[in-house]
Amino acid sequence: MRAVLERLLEVQELELVMAESAILHGDRHPACAGRLKKKVEALRRDVDPVVLRRFDQLRARGNMAVSREIDGVCNACRLNVPKGDINRMLRGAMEWVCPNCGRFLFLSALP
Repeated sequence: MRAVLERLLEVQELELVMAESAILHGDRHPACAGRLKKKVEALRRDVDPVVLRRFDQLRARGNMAVSREIDGVCNACRLNVPKGDINRMLRGAMEWVCPNCGRFLFLSALP
């Protein structure tokens, strides 16, 4: 799951860069925008369609679909994630999703 979330986190960051670039620069740098778009498309191809659909739904709700967990706290909603949930996620017994906000949770507490 970590590899999938790393890929989704990169997609999310690149999409945010593309949106900011469009606001700041408009259509003045089409080659750069095209390279970013191709990279995003390549990353998205390597993700399971079901996971990608959920990612897109979360992105449509707000800016972040993937949030980092830092010291047991979801960086998006700023609420504590129970240690038991984090342990279950690490064991693969639970989906890597914040139980509070529903975003994908990129765990920092990896062994």
